[in-house]
Amino acid sequence: MEKITKSEALKHPNWTMGAKITIDSSTLMNKGLEMIEAKWLFDLQPSEIEVIVHPQSIIHSIVQFRDGSMKAQMGLPDMKLPIQYAMGYPHRLPSDFPRFDFMNFPQLSFEAADEETFRCLGLARMAMEKGGNLPCIMNAANEVAVAAFLRDEVGFLQMAEIIEETMQRVSFIKSPSLDDYRSGDAEARSISAELIRKAAIKI
Repeated sequence: MEKITKSEALKHPNWTMGAKITIDSSTLMNKGLEMIEAKWLFDLQPSEIEVIVHPQSIIHSIVQFRDGSMKAQMGLPDMKLPIQYAMGYPHRLPSDFPRFDFMNFPQLSFEAADEETFRCLGLARMAMEKGGNLPCIMNAANEVAVAAFLRDEVGFLQMAEIIEETMQRVSFIKSPSLDDYRSGDAEARSISAELIRKAAIKI
């Protein structure tokens, strides 16, 4: 992973997305951000949220209920459908998008998410569990680190290193105000940029 290039990281096998989101997908930071979103959107505890790697990108989410039954949201990997649903909610608007055919996907596979190898996912879980202003700090540092990677200023694994050190250096506030979020975001971006300058010198 240390030698992954920008062009390699931008080649997502299933989705066509913008550069920033594609890099987040390659580091699994996108799943970390989605964990944090799920916590707040559905009033969940961190222990109730699990990330599963699904190479075919057909199942987008699964909810397990108290009786053990599950419901999965499935569809072809194309952002047009969820965008249309968001715009038409709560209605289902008709579309001529391609339809899913189970015979084209006879096998759906699943793997455990490795939070040690994909350090960004582990950092996102840490931020979600600790709460306060830490998710804001993590997000700001990630945005700066990804931008630097796309400019070829840092390596693939250095992104997580920059995010982690920024999370350690910005003061933690358990119950932040809006101003605290703003100042924490600005401080995180400044520290991340400083770390990137030092990393670029090493390269």
